[in-house]
Amino acid sequence: MKNSHFKKLRVFGLLIVFILIGFFSFGCSSESKNSAESSKTSPPKVTIGIQVSPAMTLAMVSKDKGFFLEEGVDVEIKEFTAGKFALQAFLSGSIDFAISGEVPVALASLQGNQIRVVAQVVEKTINEVRVVALNEEKVDNPMQYFKSKKRKLATSFGGGPEFFTYKFLKLHNIKDEEIEILSQKPEDMPAALESRSVDAISIFDPFAYIAEKRMGGNAITFKAPDIYSELYVLDARPEQIANQPEIIEAILRGLVRGAEFIKNNPEESKQILQKYTKLDREIIDGVWNNFSFKPALTQELLDYWNEQAAWAKETEKVRMDTKIPDFRKIIEDRFLKKIDPSLVQLSN
Repeated sequence: MKNSHFKKLRVFGLLIVFILIGFFSFGCSSESKNSAESSKTSPPKVTIGIQVSPAMTLAMVSKDKGFFLEEGVDVEIKEFTAGKFALQAFLSGSIDFAISGEVPVALASLQGNQIRVVAQVVEKTINEVRVVALNEEKVDNPMQYFKSKKRKLATSFGGGPEFFTYKFLKLHNIKDEEIEILSQKPEDMPAALESRSVDAISIFDPFAYIAEKRMGGNAITFKAPDIYSELYVLDARPEQIANQPEIIEAILRGLVRGAEFIKNNPEESKQILQKYTKLDREIIDGVWNNFSFKPALTQELLDYWNEQAAWAKETEKVRMDTKIPDFRKIIEDRFLKKIDPSLVQLSN
């Protein structure tokens, strides 16, 4: 009788063990299944480097409003003080994509780097780069101003402001010996002008606007909208074009939605820009209309690149025997064409 009792206990114990094993196996299986399903549904994560400036409003709005995520890509914005530094990080492989001015892309391509541009994040800029100068002599003609005495002008080397400066001086027939050009950080230029350590600065917004507001009637602005409109482009690698077309398309769809939102909701878009840049609202309002926030690929981009190649040789940024690439091949327009053909405005 006693043995029978022990047998029943053993059978009951084994039954409990089997039940527990089955329970834990089911739990682990369910967890693994859920994990696998989660990994299947989680959108791919990418990093995009940007400069913290009003020119990046389209990327900021598209990220903040969740448009990238809704289109199937989880974008992390990496912030840099200048687009050329974002491009450097991109070329070193520390970020996936970069948004930079078109000048650093031209220079990097001339140096042999393989870059592909899939879109501009501004269709155009209007007087976004300009010269702000001390107005102590009350001169309103740029040629007269710069030829009255040798001036010190600060600009940002290796980017759009330097190229604008080159074209501006050519336009007004100002010779190299008649001016001293200094390299400064954009954020330092308003203070340099205010302290009179330079006579003029050639820089983009918001720093041009900040200098104008600080100086008031003691400064004069020289504009030249017909010679240059700084463009900002989304940079990718050739292997991303080949292997990750769905990610690129998702990013561009997010940007297209961001442009529509900015058009219909300028006030909220300005608030998003302010959140990222910490700029005063007065500054944002002052520069807002200098940008056309819209994905595009324009003929101006190609034209500028060819001009910049000649400029790079003339100013010895590259060797005179440097082979000029076919810049049209750097542009990958098929993604934007697929989304909205009207956004591609290339003549060839």
